[in-house]
Amino acid sequence: MTPNDRPAGPLAGIEVLEIAGRPAGAYCGRLLHLLGATVVRPAVPLVADVPSRLAADLEAVLHEGKRTEADRAELAAVARRCALVVVDSREEDAVDGALTRLTADLLGDVPDATPLVDVTGLRTGVADGTVLPSAPIVAAAASGMAWGIGAPGEPPLTLPFDLPDFLTGTEAAAAAALALLLAEGSSAAGSRWDVSTTDVLSYFVGQIGSNFLPYERPWKRDGARATMSGGSYPGQMFPCRDGWVSIMCRTQREYRALRDALGDPDWAKRPGYDDSRVVARLHADEVDGYVNAWTRARTRDEVFAAGREHGFPVAPVNTVAEALDEEQFAHRGFFTTDARGRRRARAPFRLYAAPEAGGRRSGRPAADADTKRPLAGLRVLDLSWVWSGPMVTAALRDLGAEVLKIEHRERADPARLRGRALRDGRPVEGPELEVTPYFNQMNHGKRSVAVDMGAPDGAALIGRLAEHVDVVVENMRPGALTRKGLDYASLRARNPGLVMVSMSLLGQTGPLSGIRGYAPVMSGLAGLDSLVGYDAGHLIGTYNPALGDPNGAGHALAALLAALVGRRRTGRGCYVDLSQVEALLSIMAEPILRWETDHELPVPANGHARFHPYGTFACRAEDTWVSLAVRTDRERAALAELLGVPPGTAGLDAAVAAWAAARTDHEAAAALTAVGLPASAVAGYDTALFGPRAADRGVATPTEHPWLGEQAVVTVPWKVDEHGFPASAAGPLLGADTDDVLMEVLGLTQEEIADLRRRRVIE
Repeated sequence: MTPNDRPAGPLAGIEVLEIAGRPAGAYCGRLLHLLGATVVRPAVPLVADVPSRLAADLEAVLHEGKRTEADRAELAAVARRCALVVVDSREEDAVDGALTRLTADLLGDVPDATPLVDVTGLRTGVADGTVLPSAPIVAAAASGMAWGIGAPGEPPLTLPFDLPDFLTGTEAAAAAALALLLAEGSSAAGSRWDVSTTDVLSYFVGQIGSNFLPYERPWKRDGARATMSGGSYPGQMFPCRDGWVSIMCRTQREYRALRDALGDPDWAKRPGYDDSRVVARLHADEVDGYVNAWTRARTRDEVFAAGREHGFPVAPVNTVAEALDEEQFAHRGFFTTDARGRRRARAPFRLYAAPEAGGRRSGRPAADADTKRPLAGLRVLDLSWVWSGPMVTAALRDLGAEVLKIEHRERADPARLRGRALRDGRPVEGPELEVTPYFNQMNHGKRSVAVDMGAPDGAALIGRLAEHVDVVVENMRPGALTRKGLDYASLRARNPGLVMVSMSLLGQTGPLSGIRGYAPVMSGLAGLDSLVGYDAGHLIGTYNPALGDPNGAGHALAALLAALVGRRRTGRGCYVDLSQVEALLSIMAEPILRWETDHELPVPANGHARFHPYGTFACRAEDTWVSLAVRTDRERAALAELLGVPPGTAGLDAAVAAWAAARTDHEAAAALTAVGLPASAVAGYDTALFGPRAADRGVATPTEHPWLGEQAVVTVPWKVDEHGFPASAAGPLLGADTDDVLMEVLGLTQEEIADLRRRRVIE
């Protein structure tokens, strides 16, 4: 595929200059290309976690369709005329400053009015923050991510294969799309966007952490399961006759379905064992034995079939090879091949532009929108629940949009059903559906409209609301909205300018499109959980970080904001069909390339294909650690001097281990960074979210909730023009805004609203 023959996307006709030496900037540029932009880049090497012999092959994957330009005069011309610049090497690189010098040279040709997205690994402060040398393992350590991945008593694990960089590239693409939206005839052009890997990972940790710490569940390493099952049993990998499966029940109905599949055993009838939340807190180890015995007697396919029959979320823990061969992806044509027949991912989203322009709303943010509230004036209808969809709409709210969350007591968002928060071991008082910190995090600042979607009149009312919004976001199973007349085709007929995002598990079509599941089901199907562990016999997976949801949300947000750019330019709306599992496979470019080339794939633990030493080392106090990445010969020489060993000494890992064991984690990190090495103490939740660096970066915002009191929530991790996007308010009480929204948006009278309430269409 070349820039001239790919299908047009919403960013068609927009030229982007990408200056990237890391997967972060390269993947950002790839997403912008997949969304239609023309991406031009200088011919510079990509430093990534693949063997040197595969470096050019990875570049071919990440730079597919981009224009690589070696002529300096032509690059200067691109710099002067492009609409946006993406850079991940402005202040620090992995090639001893060579790329940073080139970056400075090229940026000298970029006009001040051109938006710049600056991607870094680890930055302190906003207005005057220092960029520290970094690498994926260092960002995972500093962000709190690594602290929750691994087994008790074993080293914290990083996310392998440069996954932190790919996750950052996704967020950077969303920031880039917003920068382009603002630049369309706006005085906000020339903005400087700051996206840090450490901030992105802390953003993810802060969201999932709201399901741990406020319930007095620790954020810690607990093996191949979420700590204390993440609050609702089960949430972990179980062994089968031929491998592993992921089972994750988040509701009582799903837990009952699992018990039914097990034959409604006697143990499940004992007091407390009928409540998945009680089992998670008090009986998980015991019940693991019962579930283990059941799964061990079956194949993965048999357990998967039981899940589909009874209705509990389950997926096989695929290897990467098995994931590549899934019939679902062949049906959707997700993979393409290179000249050697090696598979690589296409776009994880399908975009369908409306056939005509128009609509009741202009689709533009308010005329006075600025970079502090860039989406002011945009109205969003939120038909999503749990995490991935609400994360998208919460981000839009952080950025200034008005978000109308549709919910109902009879169909409460499962995020409201996670149980009461605990304080000093005692449940927080208040209405059952209002004392859930997880819901507050995912829905801060939104307006709650309590409409019964299951009632025909309720669905019709939601359809009327959709006529007056710019965006609809939903993450239900395919077909659910169609049956209610709320699918894109139906809504577009009344609002041609509508941008709608459907972000299902596996996309809207295909043999597996209807399965249910949460993030570990996604990561199991994608093969990701077969890569995270200490070795192939000691897998951990990604239960605590639950990457499928935030990664899917990041891809959805990038596509949504790009679609808004397209609508602003053409007046036409757009439908986005996103597969969250395909989004995971999209950030697994490195392991897919290695499997397709070598037909073997290691579980790298804390290792790296090109950097050494690269790992996490125990420090003096129990369960304290420092993570270190050494990328170049110059850095190895600096490390040898610090350790007091001759340059070129073999076995530096052993020397680092002995040196770190004699120091505190913070002493070790400070000494390593002082000589210019990427390093960080492995931060726990509190330090990552509320420590000095997090405070300087504005990672969390305190909100005041009527029942929960003060709760800090994390918000969009990007910064722009030296400020972030703090939360505007806490999450709404159920139905708190129903009457006001119906009067403001639909012009209903109090009598009409009272009639809807009498008929139980609204609460």
